[in-house]
Amino acid sequence: MNIAIRAARVPLVALVLWAALAVVAPLAMSRYSAYSLVNGPGALCAPPVPAGFGQPPASRTCGAPLSDLYEMSLPALIADTGLRSVVLLVGAAVIALTLGVFIGAVSGAVRRRAVASGAVLAVTGLTAAIPSFFVAYFLQIAVIVFGAGASGSRFLPVYGFGYDEHIVLPLLAVAIPAVAVTAQLTAARVSDVLDAEFITTANAKGLMQGWIMRVHVLPHALPVALEGLGSGLRISVASLPIVEYIFQWKGIGYVALQSIASRDPAALTASALVLVTLFALLSFIADIGRPRFAYR
Repeated sequence: MNIAIRAARVPLVALVLWAALAVVAPLAMSRYSAYSLVNGPGALCAPPVPAGFGQPPASRTCGAPLSDLYEMSLPALIADTGLRSVVLLVGAAVIALTLGVFIGAVSGAVRRRAVASGAVLAVTGLTAAIPSFFVAYFLQIAVIVFGAGASGSRFLPVYGFGYDEHIVLPLLAVAIPAVAVTAQLTAARVSDVLDAEFITTANAKGLMQGWIMRVHVLPHALPVALEGLGSGLRISVASLPIVEYIFQWKGIGYVALQSIASRDPAALTASALVLVTLFALLSFIADIGRPRFAYR
């Protein structure tokens, strides 16, 4: 019952946001002129270009509804771009649960080695404090500066959409904060569990450390890892519009920025609802992982 009450917050938050944007967005957008998202707020809108000039629909003009620019209905546009963003978040969740739990487990296991454990926690703490869009910018610069071959080509593309090598940098930018937060919370939980009496008993019985970690320690750490995953991905969702803009991923965050530039309140409301729903879902995941259970 308690979980159901927590889950009910997700649609409630979305409903409140929809009511607020339905009133505020049209009024706010009437106070500024449309601008080109590519060239920044100071750029003037180009006049409409006749079809057949080789320009993609989204670059012909600004200020028109996004459904006209993309030549597709708004629900189809939101579904398509939302899927692109969800792919990034799901991939980041898989990376955070595997790599974050591994790093946290190793850090918790070497807790008595002050230098090694402190170094891991310092790196993860510093990484968790860096917003995803800074990570995206640093990754992009690193590939541009250090990833160029003798022919001038790069081993990874630094912008553009595609479920191939184009997804690598956006996925890393979204995943790294989640990995860091998951590793931090997992390390703290593993360290607590390893000091419990039943772990002392297991060690006294001569059980292998790998067995103790898998069977007795990690099951107690997984709920906290789930909390870390939800908290870390919330950071990524908050930075998602800028990350997608940097990499030109054109997911739901990019559409939210583009709807502001084009003064499209319907597109802004729809994209903001998707982003807020994702944020609320991740908050729910972090919330259900927060309670601490008694050792068994």
